[in-house]
Amino acid sequence: MLASAMNEHPEAAEPPAPPLASRPLAAADARTVLVVAPTPMTGPGTALSFALTDLAERAAGYASRASGDGTRAAYGSAWKMYAVWCDAHQRQPLAGDPAQVALYLTQRAEDGLAVSSLKVARAAIRAAHRLAGVSLDLADPRLALVMEGITRSKGTRPTRQAAPVMPDLLRRLLAALPAPNTPAAAAPALAARHRAMLLLGFGAALRRSEIVALTIGDIAVVDGRGLTVLIRRAKGDQQGKGRTLAIWANHREPDFCPVAAMAAWMAFRVTAADCLAPPAPPALPAGDWAASRQLFCGVSSSGVLSGQAMSDKIVTRLIKQAGALAGVDPRRLSGHSLRRGLLTTAGDLQLPLIDLMRQSRHKSVDTALGYIEAADIWRNNITEPVFGGRKPG
Repeated sequence: MLASAMNEHPEAAEPPAPPLASRPLAAADARTVLVVAPTPMTGPGTALSFALTDLAERAAGYASRASGDGTRAAYGSAWKMYAVWCDAHQRQPLAGDPAQVALYLTQRAEDGLAVSSLKVARAAIRAAHRLAGVSLDLADPRLALVMEGITRSKGTRPTRQAAPVMPDLLRRLLAALPAPNTPAAAAPALAARHRAMLLLGFGAALRRSEIVALTIGDIAVVDGRGLTVLIRRAKGDQQGKGRTLAIWANHREPDFCPVAAMAAWMAFRVTAADCLAPPAPPALPAGDWAASRQLFCGVSSSGVLSGQAMSDKIVTRLIKQAGALAGVDPRRLSGHSLRRGLLTTAGDLQLPLIDLMRQSRHKSVDTALGYIEAADIWRNNITEPVFGGRKPG
């Protein structure tokens, strides 16, 4: 969670920036596209020049936010690899040449890159060309036919999917917390935080980035029902329209209840340092105070809460660590295991697909079905009535 600071040397001369074609695309590159002509820096036009420069800076910032954080990171990495390949073959990355892109994708496919990763690389190269104002036709037969051939040859099925964390396994993960090596002073707070993260992530079918992005004000307790969770921004909602989800309480099993887990965590999260008169859990403070504070935050070895946001990698580490403690191979688990677990459970209960997609916020039926791992391939199998059914006796 803590990023190491970089040493600064003001007296050292800053090295010149490499040309656009040989370095990863950044927000500053958008400015070079948006500022189409120099403006005089002296005389009557000076104020206008500074105003246009400021607008270009802000426009570049907006352009760089056209995609989500995860997409920008993936595109940045993919573009960097493409630029390195171009440099090694003495080619210009922003050449606008579909045949060149086809050659690169062919090389990466033969290196073993999955089709999904090749599509990300292609999208990143296109995005860089668009931002630089260079035309690149992805429908050009030299590129389109090569990509189609690669897809047919390699197939699109992922090589490995995360195992779903279904209720029985989730109970085992919860029972394994806190980890044995947890400092004694931090154990109560960490156990409460981790239990709340797991149950909330499962109940709302959240992605790991959505779990760590929640603020205190995004959670509300509805008496007699359970919790509501406001997802302000998500992978499928980059414009931030938001969606409110509901999670029912489990009064019959307090150790497996999202409301009880949230109440236990809020007993630590809402402290006198945060609020002079914190309400008793599970009631949550509202208004600007709650909206500005992260729901899940760091906890020091002495048990002190930092109040600062956490990396989404914490969620993956938590699931893997709890899985290992519960006797599950952590390599089978990932940050998507909670989300897949709820959807698979709902599928096994034969709940309507439309209700499943409302909770998961999937827009595509095919994508939603890809998250459901049939636990029993014999259930409702069409061959049972065709061949006579079960063995008598």
